[in-house]
Amino acid sequence: MHDLGFFLAKPGAMARIPHLLLVSREKQFDADAPRLDDLLGVLLIFEYRAMGWGTGAFATNDRSGRSTLLALPGLEQKVAALAVQALVQRGAQVVLASYRHESRIGDSAAHALDQPPLQVPDGEKRRARWVTRDRAINGYLPLEATYDATLAKIGQRTRSNLRYYRRRAEKQLGCIFSPAIEITREELLKLNGECMYAVPASVAAWRYDSLKELSVPLLMGLKDREGRWLSLLGGRRYGGWSEILWQMNREGYATDSLSTVMRSYFIEHEIAQGSTRLYIEGGTPQPIRFSFVEEKLIDLAVVRCSAVGWLMSRLVRHTISPDNELAKMLNGKDLGWQDC
Repeated sequence: MHDLGFFLAKPGAMARIPHLLLVSREKQFDADAPRLDDLLGVLLIFEYRAMGWGTGAFATNDRSGRSTLLALPGLEQKVAALAVQALVQRGAQVVLASYRHESRIGDSAAHALDQPPLQVPDGEKRRARWVTRDRAINGYLPLEATYDATLAKIGQRTRSNLRYYRRRAEKQLGCIFSPAIEITREELLKLNGECMYAVPASVAAWRYDSLKELSVPLLMGLKDREGRWLSLLGGRRYGGWSEILWQMNREGYATDSLSTVMRSYFIEHEIAQGSTRLYIEGGTPQPIRFSFVEEKLIDLAVVRCSAVGWLMSRLVRHTISPDNELAKMLNGKDLGWQDC
């Protein structure tokens, strides 16, 4: 959970309240002064908020699963189940915990929980319904010892585009890459307004301000021969890996593929810094994703068997984006929901 402050402050479509759940091997656990040797794992999850109040609907906030759950080896599922159980026992109505699993899709190791995430004594009414599923995501691009060696393992078309659009930008636009730039907040906000897919000013301001929350922030840029900013990239470096957090490209250069040009420079620069993996926050729709190593995530969803739980699940279905994993789980058919 490197750079946790960045992810806690990340803007979203709905306001969220962060909760950090600690799972211990000891019954008498002092959360104010925890002993790390007692911890089995932790889960970071967010409660959706409406009009300043918690809704009882919880979901993890990181599609990659890297900033969601930490657990001792082999205990990921147990920690997730215990944390979700604690939330439901404390009044949660809808919960989705998505977390990484070390095995790959197709491995023979079963991911099903050994027992339901909520234990109900015999004779009592069922209290919730639950289901798990696994899914694959495009995790990261392996970075080899050199730029050419890295490109050699990327698809031929993507490899050609990375080289072609970079040479073209250098020749036609006089493109100059700066791996560490200085820019004022006002300049970044101005460029955002002149960009393709401009984000709200509040989000652009957060991008600038959040750099100070990162242990090793990266802010890179491309300028044309007149000295105008063409593209900016914000990222971070941690644990020998590099990650693109956001990118903004000036409007009017769609045929120049500034995003591809910047990624070409970024990959080469980060290899020179010793990075061995490239992550892209939120993923990417570009074909380079097909060269990423596939990683496995597990989704654990629980809905309380109550009128409020039914109402909350209906609200979630209709108020958050359809591509949100919680909405997909609630709307999914034939997932094999079970009672507990």
